[in-house]
Amino acid sequence: MKPQASKSGFTILVAADTTLLSAEPLIGLLELETNSGTIELAMNRIVAERLHSAVVEFLQAGEGDDAPTFAVERSQKAT
Repeated sequence: MKPQASKSGFTILVAADTTLLSAEPLIGLLELETNSGTIELAMNRIVAERLHSAVVEFLQAGEGDDAPTFAVERSQKAT
């Protein structure tokens, strides 16, 4: 894939996937396909949960046709 600059100047995310490397401890690769190539990032559970929270927060900001089509249920862990 030949790198292409976007009109906005931003790198455009076109696809994402994960590869599980270890279940305990939870470690994997986040593979991001962009208009300028593939980015592979190693992540653990903590990073994956932070990424999940950031994406949910982004999606919840949508309005109109871009309004969220999901519900978020938060649970509290017993301490």
